[in-house]
Amino acid sequence: MSLAALGVALVLLSPVGPADQGPRPEPPRPGLFWTEADALEGTIGRLERRYREGRRASRRTVVVTEVQLDSYLNLTLGPRIPEGVSEVNVEIARDLVSARAVVDLDRVRGRLPASGPAAVLALLRGAVPLELQGRLPSADGTARLEVLEVRVGGVGLPPSMLAELVALATRTQRRPQGLDILAPFALPWGALRVRLEQGRALLDFPP
Repeated sequence: MSLAALGVALVLLSPVGPADQGPRPEPPRPGLFWTEADALEGTIGRLERRYREGRRASRRTVVVTEVQLDSYLNLTLGPRIPEGVSEVNVEIARDLVSARAVVDLDRVRGRLPASGPAAVLALLRGAVPLELQGRLPSADGTARLEVLEVRVGGVGLPPSMLAELVALATRTQRRPQGLDILAPFALPWGALRVRLEQGRALLDFPP
């Protein structure tokens, strides 16, 4: 997904396999840990295996901490984050997820059209912060991202404009319409719902 600051939704919308193993670089900033990234990768792997085998999750509720999610996004998925997007940071509060990234508009501008919703970004140059706050309501195995606030370089954008920009930036041959970040999506691995508490996300599974 472009604009990887979508955080929790990125993991839920696009589960991926293990990253290529190689020499591990030092975390780019304090608060990121390979041990926490590995813990979340192991959890995802176990959930994926049990789901493929037709088995239920081994626990009724699986907890993902804010530190695990932040470390996984930046360290494990770091090489897969689109060029021009860096310094991803996710904060989880009760019923809220806040995400921040630095976006180099000069590097990503070429992937967006010069007219339409992207035109508002023409006034901005260089690396700017992208900040997002939203909710993740879910029930009966389905969730959706409810965007409350989006700011790029201090400029507020309506959620619909963010959705259109992400759709334009994520078009591929397999997905010609791009990714609709506002559309409901099925929770992975047979989960029933996701709950957000201070510093952690909880995935609830059938008993």
